[in-house]
Amino acid sequence: MVTIVTLTVLGSLLIFAEILLPGMIAGSVGALCFLGAIVSGYKTYDGATPHYIALAILGIGLVEFLVWLWWFPRSSIGKALISKGAIGKLNERDPSLQGQQGVAITDLRPSGSVRMAGGGKLDVVSEGGMILAGASVKVVEADGVRIVVRQID
Repeated sequence: MVTIVTLTVLGSLLIFAEILLPGMIAGSVGALCFLGAIVSGYKTYDGATPHYIALAILGIGLVEFLVWLWWFPRSSIGKALISKGAIGKLNERDPSLQGQQGVAITDLRPSGSVRMAGGGKLDVVSEGGMILAGASVKVVEADGVRIVVRQID
């Protein structure tokens, strides 16, 4: 019985250590400890006792998993790894950019960067040919991430 308890406790500790030591090694060894505890239970006892031992060990594993599901998103590690940002719609037109003016800060051949009148920097594509840096431009089309500009004379 000591072997079964030792392997179960060791397996639990290794599975919890997997949270801090990613790489699947500690978690895999912890799962093997659980498996070893179950096998040891079947070799040591007769009748229904090994089944109860196996159910108890699997129950402990399930409880650990549920605790991890509850705890991990709330932990500092989980907060650092889980993105809270929303996914935008790329194909949505942005009507606020239409007609805005700016100055090319790089040569547009046909793509480059523009400093908008509001101070923002955008990656754009010129409508026609090359536009030299310093030229005034106007947004003629804004479709998702593709922003098309035309040089203002």
